[in-house]
Amino acid sequence: MTPHLRAHSIWATPIIVKTRQNVDGTKETGGSVKWAKCLKELRDLLRNPNARLTTMFDYYRIPRDFPGVVTTIDPLTTKEHVLVIEAALARAVGDERFIPYVQRHEFEALVLASIDTLGDLMDPVDRPGWKALKKEIDGIPPEDVNDGVNTAPSKRLQRSIASYRKVLHGPMVTAHAGLPAIRAACPRFDAWVTRLETLATGIP
Repeated sequence: MTPHLRAHSIWATPIIVKTRQNVDGTKETGGSVKWAKCLKELRDLLRNPNARLTTMFDYYRIPRDFPGVVTTIDPLTTKEHVLVIEAALARAVGDERFIPYVQRHEFEALVLASIDTLGDLMDPVDRPGWKALKKEIDGIPPEDVNDGVNTAPSKRLQRSIASYRKVLHGPMVTAHAGLPAIRAACPRFDAWVTRLETLATGIP
């Protein structure tokens, strides 16, 4: 996204939420990161008066201490819940320069939107699994692939394609597929990118 946003006069810098080293040498990442830690980082970044800040948090296994995650509104669809979480994040940070975004259900939804490209880039030994996965999600919009323990996008990829590695193949597949193709398949993601494109013009 960085080159794309640069074309809109927006210079983006990706930042990974800092991990904490545990006493046993392991690191806290993903769903184990605490909201208080994230909030401090977000506010520290916003000390720069020229900064605009957004997030890309996965909805799947989002920490339960994040604002809006535990709600008395029941039942909520995931479409509704991500909006509740984003609104709660905005209130918690309390800065109009902050644009919260929660990826429904997780980054791997964008990989599923690039399923044909994924097949081109994977080891040939994994093609049967790739074909089975493609058939499994046929007709399901990538952002609607659910967040079950065994059926979340990442779980489907891991189950079907033994050699799939998120850090390696995720960026590679999405880069090869291209932003226009992913945006066309993922309207929620597209709306977020569209909002970021307007930042240079001062449109909220």
